[in-house]
Amino acid sequence: MLKGVTLSFPAIAEPQAFGEGEPAYGAKFAIKPGSEQHKALEAAILAEADEAWKDKAGSVLKMLEEDGKVAFVKKVYRSKKTGEAYQGFEGMHYLSTRNAKTQPTVYDQYGKPVTGSSHIEKQAHSGAVVNASVEVWAQDNKWGRRINCSLRGVMLTGEGENLGGGSSAADAAEFASLAKAAPDAADFL
Repeated sequence: MLKGVTLSFPAIAEPQAFGEGEPAYGAKFAIKPGSEQHKALEAAILAEADEAWKDKAGSVLKMLEEDGKVAFVKKVYRSKKTGEAYQGFEGMHYLSTRNAKTQPTVYDQYGKPVTGSSHIEKQAHSGAVVNASVEVWAQDNKWGRRINCSLRGVMLTGEGENLGGGSSAADAAEFASLAKAAPDAADFL
């Protein structure tokens, strides 16, 4: 459980494809170096590596980190176009989560489920501060070795600001002065 982390690049309401990959649910989280979340993630990764690769865990994990095949990345998340750190990732490490099959659950700050794509997108936006339930797991199959992380669900804290830059839907009051008068029902008799 990651407590009080900022949700970034969420694909929670609908699966999204990034690059050439298959559509999946997920998000990224900025993790402060040396923080409790950082320590918990490192412990979970080491435990998974120990279970999967036993006495070779240390060398396999080092190789995976060097090859960029660990979900928790100990460097700043940057735009590949500009080289600049994404907003909120300055001086931070980051965790990439992905879940190809199961949609993560979303709860509001009172523990009530948030359902429906539009409600989820509106509340679980990039910049929302959440408590995130994640699962770290070791992959060792025909597609290779990795340390992955699945996003299981988030609980909104009611904090944070929208970093997505999107605007809200128009309100009826904005169009009031432009609306025509409605025909009187008697005109249709």
